[in-house]
Parts: sequence; C-alpha cells; structure tokens
Amino acid sequence: MPWILKKECIACKKCVKRCPADAISMSKGKAVIDDHMCIYCGKCVKVCPVHAVLKDKEKVELDVETNIRSFRKKMKKHKGPAPKSRMLKGELKLLERQKKIIQGTIKELRRF
Repeated sequence: MPWILKKECIACKKCVKRCPADAISMSKGKAVIDDHMCIYCGKCVKVCPVHAVLKDKEKVELDVETNIRSFRKKMKKHKGPAPKSRMLKGELKLLERQKKIIQGTIKELRRF
C-alpha cells in the first residue's frame, strides 16, 4: 500500500488526478490516501515528482530507521551498561508484545 510523506508533499495533485480508484484526496494542502479505497496499483508512486509517495517496503525501512534513531536518543540519556541493558530488554519486550498483537490480529482477520 502506498504511503504519503506529508512533509514532502507539494500539493501538486498529480497523484489525485492519476488515481484510478479515487482513493487520494487533498486535506490541509497535502495528499491523503483512503486505505479502504486504494487498489494498490502504484500509479501514485510513479507520478509523484518529489517522491513523497512511498511503497510499503520503503515505508517499513523508513519506520525502522526512525525507531532506531529514537531508541539511540533515549539510550544517550542513560549512563552505564546496567540501565542501558534494562532499557534494551524493555524495548525488546514491548516490540515482542506488539508483534504478538499484530500476529493475533492477522490470524483473526484471515478467518473472515
């Protein structure tokens, strides 16, 4: 599914015009994709002149980088190996819990 980086969007409306499913609209001067209407054709990705529309893979990579940067910033506030180790363990537990929630949700959705 395509994603729009709102900071990068220049409101040219090329993606809005190109979308065959009318899944993209403008809100507050930025393009917005309606996930429920999107047919995942990728035409918006190709037509964006500033590369503000990302593919899923690119969005995942961007989010991973953002998470790592955020975690490193938090780690700098803690001194010594023990607090950092506890913090890392806590972060991993949180991510594992989120993973279980997502896996459970996917499992239930597949029953529909």
